[in-house]
Parts: sequence; C-alpha cells; structure tokens
Amino acid sequence: MRARSRSRFSRRSIPSHTKIFIALEDGGVDAEEVYAYWTGLPGRVRLDVGKVRQQLGELNRWHLHAVPEGEYPLALTTYAGDEGLAGTGVSLYRGFGGAGTHELWAQVTMGSNEILFDDGTAPAFLAHLNNFWQLTPGLYAQAGATFVRGTNPDVDLATTLWGGDFRLTWRPPARAQYREWTLRGEIYSLRKERGGAGEARLGAYLGTTYKLGRRWIAALRADYVEAPEGALDIQTQVIPSLTWWQSEWVFLRAEWRHARLAGIGTNQLAFQAVWSIGPHKHETY
Repeated sequence: MRARSRSRFSRRSIPSHTKIFIALEDGGVDAEEVYAYWTGLPGRVRLDVGKVRQQLGELNRWHLHAVPEGEYPLALTTYAGDEGLAGTGVSLYRGFGGAGTHELWAQVTMGSNEILFDDGTAPAFLAHLNNFWQLTPGLYAQAGATFVRGTNPDVDLATTLWGGDFRLTWRPPARAQYREWTLRGEIYSLRKERGGAGEARLGAYLGTTYKLGRRWIAALRADYVEAPEGALDIQTQVIPSLTWWQSEWVFLRAEWRHARLAGIGTNQLAFQAVWSIGPHKHETY
C-alpha cells in the first residue's frame, strides 16, 4: 500500500510518501513495515518515521521473498532474529558524490530486539555508510559499514554490533537479460556486555549468484556464525539453489541445505514458490 501527499515548507514543495508492507503468515497478519518519508528537505536530507527494516548491511533491508535463498543468512538470524533487524523510530538519509556515489544513514529506534537488547525499551542507534562505484560499463562494486549501539539498563546490558559488507556485480550491457554474476558477503562482530564484561562473537556469509539464461539463476551461499553469548557454539551451512523465473511476478526455487552445529550435520531439501501482485516501486531519495 502506498499513499502520497504534498505539503508546503518555506515556500518549497516537500513530497511525502507512506509505505505499508503486510505479511500473511502462520494464520495471522504481520505489519513488516509501516512508515512515512519526506524528501526534498533542506540539505537534501530524507526523513523516515515509523517501523522500518533497518540499514544493517545489505540483505537485512530486503524483504524475505527478494533474498537469493529461502532464508536470511545465519549471521542475520542469529544476531538479529528470524526476521532480521527492524525497529520503530526516526531515520535520516543523505546521499553525496565524489569518487563514486555514497549514502549515509542515521537511525534512532526503540531497542526492543530480543537478541540484541533483550526486549529493552531504551533507544538504540544505528549508522550505516554505503559506497558505490561503476568500474566499467558492465562491472559495479559496492561496499558498506554499519555500527549499532544500544543498552538495556534493566538487565545491565550494553550491546555493540559492527558490520562490513561488499558486493561485486558483472552485467554485460548487451546481454543483461541473459548473463549476470554477483558476489556478495557480510561480516559482523557482536559484543554483548553484562556488568561491563562480555566477549566478541563473529558471524559472516559469502554468496554468489549467476544467471544461466533469461529465466534460470544458480546460487551458492556459505554461512558461519558463533553464538551471540554463552557457550561458543559454532554453526555453519552451505546452500546451493536453482531458481526459475516464470515471469516478473512468479518464481520457483529448489535448494539444498547442509548445516552443522556442534559437529552434528543435517541435510534438508526445500522447494519454494513466490508470487507477487502489483508493482513494487523504488523509493524516492
């Protein structure tokens, strides 16, 4: 759902937009994102207010149906929950140029994430820097960094999360509909301090996708993550997948997942069908 309004501010036209993303799952209705944003503010700043999927790395901002595999990477689900990091609050965005294109996000939300902040109510802060470069007509690179900080005085908890992400995409202009290769990865360092004491834990993934033809995409992702706190349990998994796009709105996917936790391996074969109705327009910056 999308609404748009226009207002007046210092004789300038300030467009505002509203976005609502609702998911029907497990027999219930979940409002994944509900927010309004304003563009054209002084200093070319964009303002978001409401519940948003936060700018943590690259894939956290994506809705699950758009992720190259059937689930978010283990680093995200282990450190931010099954649905990733989302919060209710205020966000500021500013884009700028110079030796590439760059974006800077600053977000203040209620620190209610169960894993990061133990369902706290104190404010949590996030800063994210994204950088883009067009290396050749067919080669594009992206690199970013994220910092998250929050506390929960009720349980004497202070949480710090550092993240780095990159993406490299090759898309030959003359054959963009038939050939595309992407390599992406993210790494996170999480430290939960209770009473001033805590250990840093690491999580990361590396994934690649390759377009075999106009409708077929092969993908492979490897995950590594350490438990957020407590015993140093390590979980890994490898996920190869194959996706067939029937149309712009419908795709079918088959994937195999080999996971290991505490030295015990499991295998799972999954099939996924996704369809969407209506346009999914890009936001205005």
